[in-house]
Amino acid sequence: MQFNEFQRRLAKCEFNIEAQFLLSHMFEVQVEFSRAIDQITLLMEQLVNRMQEVMTINNETMRQLAELKRRGMMDGVDVHSVVPDPEDDR
Repeated sequence: MQFNEFQRRLAKCEFNIEAQFLLSHMFEVQVEFSRAIDQITLLMEQLVNRMQEVMTINNETMRQLAELKRRGMMDGVDVHSVVPDPEDDR
């Protein structure tokens, strides 16, 4: 219900002016609260989507690490493949 419709219905009721003001204020607060909840829900949805993307990347990285281990390769530089420097023997 829109605020103007709420005001029309409120005018038809036999409330005093203070009660009408209070009810109008409560309606406005409720509408703003509803908007805030909608924004928070949108932010939470975006956070969940980003976390899902991070989990997908993490799972892919873990899969690739497992594949490296299966092949018997170590992550990083294999020092056994470096040619020894002749000057190191001195």
